[in-house]
Amino acid sequence: MIGFIVTAAVGLILLLVFLIFDGILDAVHVDFTGSGVFSGASLGGLLTGIGCGGIIGESQGWPFIGSIALGVLIGLAIASVAVVLYRLLRKAEAAQEDFSLDRLVGTTGLVTAGAQPGSRGLVQVTYLGSPRTVSFSADVTIATGDAVVVSAVLGPDVLSVVPSQTTFGRTLA
Repeated sequence: MIGFIVTAAVGLILLLVFLIFDGILDAVHVDFTGSGVFSGASLGGLLTGIGCGGIIGESQGWPFIGSIALGVLIGLAIASVAVVLYRLLRKAEAAQEDFSLDRLVGTTGLVTAGAQPGSRGLVQVTYLGSPRTVSFSADVTIATGDAVVVSAVLGPDVLSVVPSQTTFGRTLA
């Protein structure tokens, strides 16, 4: 019985650690297939199930082999759930191309720190669904509070913007 309790405890700790600290533990990620079958969460689920199933079997007076068999069945069920959740999370992740600033070309932004021609200012744009402040450069003077349109990406953290024109509630470049 003690062995099953220790197995369940170790499995539960592994499961919680890999679920809570997933991003931190990417360095020790052992899933070479990318399917989630060999992930830390699936291993933790399997061990937790083996321990819990063994505890249930022992408490019902089952023989040791029967308790292990029940534990393996429960462990495989928990590990399967972990694999399905892992695959759903991986499918929801954005592709690397989605993080390119080139996607901002043509979008509008609001200047938070104006700039003279040839100098840098700051513009707030919506990037991947969140507001982000990025440096900009422009050929004309742009004041704080002006609406602008991103015309090009000049570098990894610098945009080129042009003033926008508002007509009947629509912003035009």
